[in-house]
Amino acid sequence: MIINPVDSEASRERAEKTKDLDLEELNNTHSVKNDLEIGDIKSQEKQVSHQDEGNTRTLYFFLFIACWGSTMMGMDLGLTGGASLYVIPDLHISSNHWSWISSGATWGSVLGSALATPISFVVGRRTVLLVSSITYIVGVVIATSTKTWGQLLAGRLIMGVGIGTEAMTIPIYISEVVPRSHRGGHLNIFNSLQALGTFLAWVVTAIFINVHPGSWRYILGSGFVGPAVQLVGVFFLPESPRYLMLKGKPEEAKKCWRRFRRETPISEADYQDMCEKLREELASRIGFKQAMKEITTNPRIRATFIVGGVLSLSQQWNGATSVGYYMAILLSSLGLTNKTSDYVQMPIGFWSFCWTLPAYYWLDKYGRRKMLLISFPIFMVGELIAGSSVYVENVHHRAAGFLIGMLIFYFGFQIGISPVAWVLNGEIYELHVRNYGMAWGAFLLLGSAASSTTSFSKQVSALTLQGTFYFYVGVSLLFLIFHLIFLPETKGMLLEDVRELFNDGMLGLARRNLSNIQNSILHKFPTLWKRNES
Repeated sequence: MIINPVDSEASRERAEKTKDLDLEELNNTHSVKNDLEIGDIKSQEKQVSHQDEGNTRTLYFFLFIACWGSTMMGMDLGLTGGASLYVIPDLHISSNHWSWISSGATWGSVLGSALATPISFVVGRRTVLLVSSITYIVGVVIATSTKTWGQLLAGRLIMGVGIGTEAMTIPIYISEVVPRSHRGGHLNIFNSLQALGTFLAWVVTAIFINVHPGSWRYILGSGFVGPAVQLVGVFFLPESPRYLMLKGKPEEAKKCWRRFRRETPISEADYQDMCEKLREELASRIGFKQAMKEITTNPRIRATFIVGGVLSLSQQWNGATSVGYYMAILLSSLGLTNKTSDYVQMPIGFWSFCWTLPAYYWLDKYGRRKMLLISFPIFMVGELIAGSSVYVENVHHRAAGFLIGMLIFYFGFQIGISPVAWVLNGEIYELHVRNYGMAWGAFLLLGSAASSTTSFSKQVSALTLQGTFYFYVGVSLLFLIFHLIFLPETKGMLLEDVRELFNDGMLGLARRNLSNIQNSILHKFPTLWKRNES
């Protein structure tokens, strides 16, 4: 075959052009692909930056320190209850005197909570935490070195002041620096770590009960650890930016904010939200006399204080704190040895702590009102079982019945009334009376804890142990009826929506709830409506 040179040359030129076009197309394809990949990366980076809340290591360190502080109240309950079986015979303390000693810290916390808000406004959140840690440590030293019941009581009162000030300050401090999406969780942190503190205290008690002589001094002295860690840690923390804004120091407030939160869109939005809410609060602030007039004469505001106050009372007048302080004594009275009584407390404490963890998820999913109404029958059944176990003759069966009853009680308590009392007291008060409302709720809650613990031994003397548990069941039944009629649902509502719930006062709440109950019953049992019509 003969190939024409001209044709061959033309073929080579066409092949080269085709190759050049293919290479150019390939390069264009790679360029488009690279542009798309770069665009995806930039889009992902932009998305990440918009999701970045700007949390710094300082913020996480602060939350760790706050967690330690939150365990102080729970530790006190567990350590005091665990030491009771040894300190009472050692110092020859009567049951009447011990009732004041066991409740001493809660009485002190009432005073501490009342002082916390005005003091933190004057000197700042950080300084209040420093003072609360030092106060608690001083109280521990006095209580541990005591030789008389009076000195022990003085030490516990001082410890209580430290507990009360940090209990009111830590939630406020946390809410002022964490991302808005996490602010509701700070109450869960505080509530959960109180329960964790009680469990850890009972573990510590089990460790030191074999140390002789003076095992109870080691038990009470171990309460030194929590506030000591908090004291050292607070020195490395900045002041609350919100407090600095209140004091007219915006530049310093911004610097402190940067230590807690890096500069991101979410962080900047949170900072601007804080400034806006602060301006609203300052614009709506009223004096004490005017606030009292609003609370007593305005049906809408009065209703919020009634509902919040009853919530606080019902959280404590079921024996939650008083039984906790007397747990070891009660187990011993059932026939168990002192060591066994202290060991048995540990599973109760761990069980109670575990049920604080899902509580806030359930509150947001099912609602505050529903979870509270579910919790009451559960812990009431637990108290009935615990009280009735006294009638069992066999010691081990009697103790087992009491343990089962208390496990049921703490399950019901932790999933409903325990967190709901704190959450609703933070949601229902209007802005211009919110500080008074929070103080009112805390005063009634801590005061109820103190008074129920102080009177517990007298209750048992007058009513017997089982009668005391039945008394708590009866009181809780009255509270349940009140909440069924008057307690509103605030899940997912804005502040303005919550305000509308209380527009018609207590009667409006009752009409709405009773109507909803009736409609719910008729929806589930439509035959009842047909029977009524016939």
